[in-house]
Amino acid sequence: MRYPIIIDTDPGVDDFFCIAIGAAYSDIFDLKAVTTIGGNNATEVTTRNALDILHLCKRDDVPVAAGETSYLEEEFGEPGVAFHGLNGLGNVEIPHTDKKAIDLKACDKIYEVAKECNGELILVTVGPTTNVAKAILKYPDITKMIKKIVMMGGSTDKGNITPYAEANIYHDYKAANILFKSGIPIDMIGLNVTLKSVMPREVFDVISEGSNPYIREVMQKLIDFRNGEAMHDAVAIGSMIEDYLTFEDAFVYIELNGEERNGQTVCDFNSKTPNTRVATAVNLDGYYKMMKGMLEVYR
Repeated sequence: MRYPIIIDTDPGVDDFFCIAIGAAYSDIFDLKAVTTIGGNNATEVTTRNALDILHLCKRDDVPVAAGETSYLEEEFGEPGVAFHGLNGLGNVEIPHTDKKAIDLKACDKIYEVAKECNGELILVTVGPTTNVAKAILKYPDITKMIKKIVMMGGSTDKGNITPYAEANIYHDYKAANILFKSGIPIDMIGLNVTLKSVMPREVFDVISEGSNPYIREVMQKLIDFRNGEAMHDAVAIGSMIEDYLTFEDAFVYIELNGEERNGQTVCDFNSKTPNTRVATAVNLDGYYKMMKGMLEVYR
């Protein structure tokens, strides 16, 4: 049985790799939809990027639903140009498709698919979690319909947008709080493991030998833009393909009233009532094997 999934994303350099993995492993994933949110750029831009990435991956069959145009209680900040370029894709241009997003909003599409999947839907959230929080607020019964959330977000130690908070959580930490309190099982793949999952150009060049020359070149440019640093979102979705992460149960909550600590994912590994599997270690050989398998599809 394939995993029915929705990728909720804000493409995004590392989001590119996440979508490419979800699109490539069609033997493992039944990719029901891609839903978009702002964060790395405006929602209009991230939606266009999602459509174009799917087109490049020859997956125009996957519907894209545009999400919210602001966070739950705040407007989006400035685009993350330093990490994602002016266009959200490291200033790398890929072919544009004429395909448009569907008329249904992201939160409504998430609910529609959740109902269809009879409790088996997995949400892969690799951006701010506003869309999922909106779905929970609008359709409270959805919490019983989602099998789990695989989340790139948070950290067991340091953050990257503040000393304590990781970007996907921090940008809408009130939305993240709704997810962690929802009762939906969560796999949290945070900075403590993704930062260790580097993708040096020399490694990528070896594992991508024989893959589609154009897609390979696009990915090489994206890796160069990030100087071989971690493609965080790829680590999250790939953990469903290869068993390269070590998880520990914990009770995780979002700091809401800590001023400079707002958005911190506080992990209690001694709790008797865990709500989250927290990734605590990564095996890079398994991660590279997963990436190689993705690249072998694009020939």
